[in-house]
Amino acid sequence: TLSSADLQEKLGKAEFTAVTSAQLPDGVTGNDIIAEEITRTANMVRGYVAGHASNVLGAGITIPDELHDAALVILRHKVFSRLPQMKRLLDENRVREYDGAISLLKDTARGSFRVVPPETAAPQQVSGQSITVVRNNPRRNTREKWGGTL
Repeated sequence: TLSSADLQEKLGKAEFTAVTSAQLPDGVTGNDIIAEEITRTANMVRGYVAGHASNVLGAGITIPDELHDAALVILRHKVFSRLPQMKRLLDENRVREYDGAISLLKDTARGSFRVVPPETAAPQQVSGQSITVVRNNPRRNTREKWGGTL
């Protein structure tokens, strides 16, 4: 599960203090933004995980441990993007790190990056692909076999 403490560890004290002390003109605080983006990011990660039929989601708004770092990178990007004074901190390296995190989520949805199933699975799973072609039967009867009578 993502938390504000995880983000603080990822950002460091100075950046985290700058984010939490921010106040937008509409009265939204940095802490409000962090809380909203934690939920949105966790749901986004869970959506990618559910994209492959072999992946199992955990109960609640949990995310696989293998994707925790990627989720923090995405969370940092989303929080900084919502705060005008913090956008300047999204340098080239951080944007590249964000792109890598999104790529990892896409790999998870495709099944090329596997996650370990949780100890406690969610009671209802969002399914991945709904239709899978199992086999393609070749035609047994052709015009040639029946002498053109088909």
